[in-house]
Amino acid sequence: MSGNRGSRRAALRRRWTAAWSDGGVLHRRWEDLRAAPQAGWHGMANWIKAVLAATVTAVFVLLMSHAGTAVFTAVQQMLGAVPAVDGPGHVVAAVRATLTDPVHSYLADHSKALPLTEPVAYALWQATGLTALAGGCLTRNNALHMTWVGWGAVSVAMIWSATPDSGRPVAAGAAALAWCLASTLALRGLPRRRTSTPYGTVAVYQPHITVHLPPATASTEARSHPNT
Repeated sequence: MSGNRGSRRAALRRRWTAAWSDGGVLHRRWEDLRAAPQAGWHGMANWIKAVLAATVTAVFVLLMSHAGTAVFTAVQQMLGAVPAVDGPGHVVAAVRATLTDPVHSYLADHSKALPLTEPVAYALWQATGLTALAGGCLTRNNALHMTWVGWGAVSVAMIWSATPDSGRPVAAGAAALAWCLASTLALRGLPRRRTSTPYGTVAVYQPHITVHLPPATASTEARSHPNT
């Protein structure tokens, strides 16, 4: 038993030494970390970028969850301070139901013939919106921006389709308003195209000064050619 333990320890020691030697796995990772501050975001190793992106995303989701709870509590307090007939809780629940119940109904009606159940489809719908919102705000990626635009258009269309006829304008308008407000974060950093003039390319003229000398006289020609 002692011999087996000794051989195992020796093997682990050899592996540890090889990992920290020149060209080893741990040595390369350590060199990547040392070179990251000078290399900057574009020059650092991809695995460092992935770790930083995952960390920032996790922190953002955590902050958003706490911020959402704080905002929800503040809204409840403000609504509680204003006299209302049905109370603040009913108002918040009514707004949430106006935006989410039609989505539930639409997904339930159109997923009956599919293996995908309505709760799973609703979870995917929520995850897509949250990913596009957070990713578009943090990375300013055009693909995530387009995903957010498509997600908002599909959401408004589902709410319009599944809401009764009498309440369609209000429900769709509320959904579009909420989506536009969230777009201030999701579409942050959207690049703009350069506008061109309708007259095409503008030519740039550079002035040239031309000096006209008087013609040479006969005496000047005689002095220049004395032997003729």
